[in-house]
Amino acid sequence: MRKFAAILGFLLTTCAMAQSERFTVVIDPESHAEPFTGRIYIVFGDGSYEPRTRLNAWFNPPAAVAWDVVDAKPGDTIVLEGFDIFHAPANLGDSWKTGERNLQAVARVSKDSPKPGEGAGDLFSAPVAVDLDAVGEGSSIADFTLDGVVEPREFVETTNTFLFTHESKLLSEFHGRPVEMRASVTVPDAWHDNPEQTYPIVYYITGFGGNETEVMRYLEGIPHQDLIGDTIIVGLDATNFWGHSVFADSAITGPWGEALTTELIPELEAEFRGPESAEHRYVTGISSGGWGSLWVQVEYPDVFAGTWSHVPDPVDFRAFQTVDITADGANMYTDEDGNRRPVGRRGDQVMFWADEFIAREQMLGPGGQIRSFEAVFSPASEDGTPARLFDVETGAINPDIADAWKKYDIRLKLEEELPETGEALAGKLHVFGGSMDNFYLGEAVGMLKDSLDEQNFDAEIVVIDGMTHTFYWEGDKAMWETIHKRWDEYGPDHKNK
Repeated sequence: MRKFAAILGFLLTTCAMAQSERFTVVIDPESHAEPFTGRIYIVFGDGSYEPRTRLNAWFNPPAAVAWDVVDAKPGDTIVLEGFDIFHAPANLGDSWKTGERNLQAVARVSKDSPKPGEGAGDLFSAPVAVDLDAVGEGSSIADFTLDGVVEPREFVETTNTFLFTHESKLLSEFHGRPVEMRASVTVPDAWHDNPEQTYPIVYYITGFGGNETEVMRYLEGIPHQDLIGDTIIVGLDATNFWGHSVFADSAITGPWGEALTTELIPELEAEFRGPESAEHRYVTGISSGGWGSLWVQVEYPDVFAGTWSHVPDPVDFRAFQTVDITADGANMYTDEDGNRRPVGRRGDQVMFWADEFIAREQMLGPGGQIRSFEAVFSPASEDGTPARLFDVETGAINPDIADAWKKYDIRLKLEEELPETGEALAGKLHVFGGSMDNFYLGEAVGMLKDSLDEQNFDAEIVVIDGMTHTFYWEGDKAMWETIHKRWDEYGPDHKNK
């Protein structure tokens, strides 16, 4: 794991310190035997839930403060001082230092999870009820023992759904440690009856924060269940320490796209009797998975027979949510008139402002949505972390980094590469955006449509009036109809191994 860029300049000691704004934390040696370098969080709950379970929430998250520590030895007392290090909300102020609170300490250990407190091996304390008004001068606000350990995520297999894991040689070599790729595989009932029969296959890439189990919710939500038929459905886990890989090769997260197409897919299809050819291999997804599904189709035009991409992350960086990152003087936090930029809405009501959303990401560390974009699209800084697209304090976009992002601008990529890839991609691109997308993603889809229309390219790019950040089920229905029409025309002689 690359070390955090910002290591605080204070020393951790085992002696008592006469400060009223401090906590003490002890790492239980039986729970974690090695010296700990990383981020420790104190989460402020209200007593109605375990605080750490809401630490990564986007909606109504609890306040939290965090510190980076270096080589903290298990069993020693770690003193965490001050509320002015990393904190959220951005305007924490003094209000969170009063009243009755339910506090919990969390230490981020996992090298793979983007969610502190939820990754396998992460540490946590028991919640502690504290009356902050009663904390005396010179006393710690609360004392915690990190003796809870997050267990690895359990996958429950069923008759038709299995867990597939693959230790990627490419990703392991890139990171210098074993890196596992995970997928769920759901087979049709008929799969059990004929061990020679092969099947068409759909790869589903979940949205940000999801994993291989999210495909189950997608399958349960399909209003046209009767169309699924005899198809293998694979739920891909795209998560990593920095967020969502979107299965793009990256200077920071590594060769996820190459690992998917040259390692995972061949091995999985050989084991589960997939088509083992692009002719009946499809990819779909929503949100970040919508972007990823479109990206792998465009980047690997001969690997998939078609993509159905729903409300994808920005496919044109001239509309990166509400920002044209290519414009002179562009700013992540404010528009040309100095107004705050929103990054999330419900109808006409703003849910998240960019400055507050990113401030919380700063407190959480790697794994947030904006930092995930940088981890995929940015070059590496000198310390190995993703180069920042913008100044975190002011929001000013760095034009050099914006220029480096162009290789991942799908609209621009298609404009430049269609002379070579157009024949292989013709008829394969199906992209659906919503004019009222909750994360302002519809405008970029419209720009992609305009670009491909100007080139008279055979693609289905649609912005649905009034649609929010959700599946376009009519488009999904057309995907399943296409899959089975092609398979029915394939012929029985080609369907047996």
